[in-house]
Amino acid sequence: MPNVMIVAGEPSADLHASYVAKHLKTLCPNMTLFGMGGDLMEKAGVTLDLHIGDSAIMGFANVIGALPMFLRKQRHLKRRIRQQRPDALLLVDFAEFNMPLAKVAWQHQVPVVYYIPPKAWAWRAGRAKRLAKWANVIAAIFPFEAEFYRNAGANAEFVGHPLVDFARTALTPEAAREKLGISRDSLVIGLMPGSRRSEIRHILPPVLKGVANIARIYPNAQWFLPLAPGISRDFLAECRRGISDIPPIHIIEDATYSAMRAATLMLITSGTATLEAACIGTPMIILFCTSSLNWRIIKTLSPLERSGLPNLIAGRDIVPELLQTELTPGAITEHTLELLQHPHRREAQREELRAVYAQLGSTGAAERTAQLVTEHLK
Repeated sequence: MPNVMIVAGEPSADLHASYVAKHLKTLCPNMTLFGMGGDLMEKAGVTLDLHIGDSAIMGFANVIGALPMFLRKQRHLKRRIRQQRPDALLLVDFAEFNMPLAKVAWQHQVPVVYYIPPKAWAWRAGRAKRLAKWANVIAAIFPFEAEFYRNAGANAEFVGHPLVDFARTALTPEAAREKLGISRDSLVIGLMPGSRRSEIRHILPPVLKGVANIARIYPNAQWFLPLAPGISRDFLAECRRGISDIPPIHIIEDATYSAMRAATLMLITSGTATLEAACIGTPMIILFCTSSLNWRIIKTLSPLERSGLPNLIAGRDIVPELLQTELTPGAITEHTLELLQHPHRREAQREELRAVYAQLGSTGAAERTAQLVTEHLK
C-alpha cells in the first residue's frame, strides 16, 4: 500500500493540495496520505499530523515572531520523513518551510514532487539549483517557470495553473450585477485590499480616500468589496475610521468571481487575486503596500521591477501598479479616472489579460500533478 506525505503550509496551498489528494485517491484508492495541511486536505482524505490553523503569517517581522512554532512543525515532519520513509513527498508552495524538507527527503531517497515551486525567478534565484538537486520533478504552474527551472538543471514539467480550474463564472456582466443587486447601467468598481489584516491596514485607508475623491466626480458609481475569509466587517470599519465622504460600499461574501465579472474596474492588492481577475477578464489596477522594513527587505532580495502576476507573465506593464510610496489617494484617483474615462483603454487591457490567461494552460493542473506523484513513487 503506497503512502505519500503532503505538506501545505497556508490556506491557498491547502486548497490546491486537496485537489491533488482527491486525484491521488482516484488513481490509487488504497494510497495512504498524511502530512500537514488544513480542513480541505483532511476532507480529501489526508490524515493530518499538523494543522495549519495557526500558520497564516504575513510579513518578515511577523514571521520572525512565529519562527519557533514553524521550527517545531518542521522538526516533526523531518522526523516523519526519516522514520516513515514515505513512497513520495508532495510539497505545495510555502517555500521557506518546505525546501528543508525536500533536502531531508533527498538524503533519505524519498522521491520529491514540488507543486507550485518557490518563485526563484522573482527573488533568490539560487534556490532553483538547490531544488534541482533535491526534487525529482518540479510541477511548474507557469510556462516560463518550467523553463527557468530546467535552465537551473531541474526536471520540470508545466502542469498548468490551478486557477484555470476554478477562477471562472458562467455569468455575463449583466447577470452578475443582477445576482449581486447592482444596477446594470452603473459604473461598478470593486475593492480588494488584501486577505490579511496587516496588509489591509496599510492599503485600505489610502484606497478609501481615493474612493472619496472619485465619488465626487462619479456620484452614481457603485462600489463593492468582497470580504476575504477571516476578515470581519468590524475590522474594515476600524480601518476606515476618520476618513470622510466615503460613498456606500457593498460588502460581498462568497461571490468573489461574480463580483469580478460585474465590475467595470477592480482595485486589487498584488497577489493571486490579480491572476483571478485576469482569468475572469476584468480590468484592474494593482496595489501593494507594507511596512518600511518589509519593503526594504523585498527590494533587497528581488530583482523584479514589477509586482503584479499579470505583468510578470506578460513580461511588460499591461496593468498599472501602485506600489508602496506610489500608493497615494492622488495616484489612485488619477489612474482610476484614466481607465473610467477611456473605455478603449479598459478594452485594450482586457485583450492583454486574455493573452495572459492563454499562457496559464488548460484545466487539470491538480490531476497532472497527481499523475507525476504516482510516476515517481518508490
